[in-house]
Amino acid sequence: MFRKGQVSAEYLVVLAVVLAVALVLVGLVSGMSPLSSGISESQSRDYWAGATPFTITAWKYAGTELDLTIQNQGGQMVTLTGITGTMGLSYTTPGTFAVGEAKAIAVTGLTACGTTGTSYDISNVTLVYTKGHIDGFLQKGDKDIAGRCG
Repeated sequence: MFRKGQVSAEYLVVLAVVLAVALVLVGLVSGMSPLSSGISESQSRDYWAGATPFTITAWKYAGTELDLTIQNQGGQMVTLTGITGTMGLSYTTPGTFAVGEAKAIAVTGLTACGTTGTSYDISNVTLVYTKGHIDGFLQKGDKDIAGRCG
């Protein structure tokens, strides 16, 4: 009778260990683990290449300057009136974009990026724009702008 209880207890301990290992593996694979380093540069580029109405097709962060290439993928002319985000990202010079038009924008005054090759994540990226005669549209990025300092 005691043997039967001992086998059941050993079975439960082994099952608990297997479940714990499985949870750790799932967390690592899905990138949800605190051991992961955040969003990858390729995930960031893929997201921003498909965002609308503005796509961010290229960026480079060096020193305290972030150079962005922004394109209007919406169906009508829009005026970009601001960009905000972490790392001191703040841009307020209006620029009108025709449908499909791309422009290079240099944002200065950010927090220093770091040494060449250091990774960065600029989160909470929000583009503010005017469409037609209506001001204050927001395009909030679901992914960070991520990369390596250059």
